[in-house]
Amino acid sequence: MNNKILKQIEKFVLPEITSKKPVFCVTGAMASGKNFVCQEFEKLGFVSIDLDKEVHKVLEEKTEDVFAAFENIAENQGIRIRTENNELDRRALGSLLFSNSQLLKKHESIIYPALTENIKAFIKSTNELKENRPKGIILNATVLYKTPKLLDKCDLIVYVQANWIKRFNRARKRDHMNEMQIMQRFSAQKNLFEKYKQTGKQIIVVKN
Repeated sequence: MNNKILKQIEKFVLPEITSKKPVFCVTGAMASGKNFVCQEFEKLGFVSIDLDKEVHKVLEEKTEDVFAAFENIAENQGIRIRTENNELDRRALGSLLFSNSQLLKKHESIIYPALTENIKAFIKSTNELKENRPKGIILNATVLYKTPKLLDKCDLIVYVQANWIKRFNRARKRDHMNEMQIMQRFSAQKNLFEKYKQTGKQIIVVKN
């Protein structure tokens, strides 16, 4: 277990959890180390759900809606979001969306309502467990502030920070993106901490 992260969790986060059924958000910019921090919480008896993975599940359900909304726009820009196997190329779609904030918002309007209902169902079923109920529920999400109904369920926000160089190197190694793609993602998230401050939720910063 990472002593640095564990000490921060024990000193700053656990004392602030007063609810008997706590739900909180672990967030931070791309490649800040959110998944690792969630793993540390899981070792302490919490359960976490990765909303990025849940988005992928919703995308599979909404693939035809996404094609209808973005395929022609993408082709006009020389981007193919449909693979030879007639599946959605998520990376190609991402290159389109993260270059245009209006297209990103349109995509979110397709995906987020279903995502919200899925996560609310997960929280409800977890809280209704009779045995082996976890100490709390963690929503591992970068932009939870965009889904107010889920954010409202959170008792607090744990914001994971890491320096820019460390994040860049992690993203390049982990996601195999080129520098332009990484910079587009970083730019889209440059005001992330301010967005969470604006929610009025309690924020605890964990440095990774």
